Amino acid sequence: MKPLGILTAFRKVLDLNGDSWAAWRALVGGCFGADLTPSALATFRELTGGRDPTPTCRVLAFGIGRRGGKDYVAVRILIYQALFVPWTLAAGEVGVLLLLAVTKEQANVAMRYLVGALEASPALWAEVANVNADSVTFNNGIEIRIAAADKASVRGVTLLGAILDEFAFWPNEQATEVLRALSPAMATQPAARLVIISSVYSATSPFGEMYRRCFGVNDPHTMFALATTRQMNPLIPQDFIDSELARDPVGNAAEYLSQFRTDVASFLDAALVDSLVRPEPREKPRLVTYNGGHVTYVAGLDVSGGRGDAAACAVAHVEGERVVVDACRRWPSPHDPGVVAAQVAEFLKEYRLAGTVADQYGAELARTIYAKVGVTLSAADASRSDTYLRLLPLMSAGRVEFPPEPTLRVELLGLERKTGRTKDIVDHRPGAHDDLANAVALAAVEASKLATANLGEQLMVVSHDYFRDYFDDHRGITRRP
Repeated sequence: MKPLGILTAFRKVLDLNGDSWAAWRALVGGCFGADLTPSALATFRELTGGRDPTPTCRVLAFGIGRRGGKDYVAVRILIYQALFVPWTLAAGEVGVLLLLAVTKEQANVAMRYLVGALEASPALWAEVANVNADSVTFNNGIEIRIAAADKASVRGVTLLGAILDEFAFWPNEQATEVLRALSPAMATQPAARLVIISSVYSATSPFGEMYRRCFGVNDPHTMFALATTRQMNPLIPQDFIDSELARDPVGNAAEYLSQFRTDVASFLDAALVDSLVRPEPREKPRLVTYNGGHVTYVAGLDVSGGRGDAAACAVAHVEGERVVVDACRRWPSPHDPGVVAAQVAEFLKEYRLAGTVADQYGAELARTIYAKVGVTLSAADASRSDTYLRLLPLMSAGRVEFPPEPTLRVELLGLERKTGRTKDIVDHRPGAHDDLANAVALAAVEASKLATANLGEQLMVVSHDYFRDYFDDHRGITRRP
């Protein structure tokens, strides 16, 4: 397609016409080197903390309020880079543009936006050579790929640019690793841009740190823009924003006013989690005895209705004071809860178990379904949040052994701790999942009770031996010899 200036392309082909898109045209135009009118330049400076446009910036970070048009604009930036920027590639070299989302589900949403934008324009659709489940290839050989965030997905390709979708909600380690992998992949293309586009969230996240470092600063490498929902999309009614703020002042101030939250922090450190993961095997076989004593197994279950969330189950036992999570399994959605219940029953039978602890809500919800397959559900004696808080001291003391399960690691590192009025709350980040982490936490905490009971029995034996020697066989003598 014939190269066009970015504002011309966005107005003529990429459909950012009308007054409601004026702020986006000013922001994107200024970041990519367009000539701005005085009014657009004033808008650009307002959104970037007073700085001037710097077309040489390789990293563009946009903190935009919810419903501000982020996904709509993000896919159009990719299309612009694919079709309107002249790239220099070697013979046979494939130039790739990436859009990375925190989960596969989010990536699928972005893919639908991308295909929809292309189909809506006959001129753009004519440039499409091929479309599959997670990529679009154009007649010029440029390819747009949509994927879940993973540092491995950016290696081994010639990157012409990348967009990181809802970056503020990525686990901190995941965000840092992907950023580290992106720069070398784009090094050979001077026009390549990394665009980070997200609602804001935790002030302690990499996105929050980038805001503190770059907003309002004439950094030649990184430009940070911050805008409320209505600044970017004035069609959202103010009374709707007001009602949302009244319902949840702190949470929705981040969502719609782009105010970073100071009450949210990561719950677990990657180094701590990694130190507790055994190298192999992923699943340990059942033991009959340990150190001459009988081994007792317990299980934790995260129940799912089969639609939005996965189901998960974990089995654990104790070795001395140490809790060993022998195995954990996950059943993604969508699924038939009855079928999964039968598979959970078979999993438990491997460890001679016919019952499991489930979270308080799930146990009541699925008790009948699991009873049909011979599994008894017992409600946990603590909420999901409190279970995580009980797991933390076990982890900090090095008393837990986790299996080498990648999904478990991702979910544990995705947990966050929110400061409450009366107590802290631990839960997964918005848009993320913790099904496997919850099942493992339930099993580990339940197993730790066995360790405490074993310790109590040992103390009773010691106490009995001590007092047998302490008390004389003669009546009335209760002094030490």
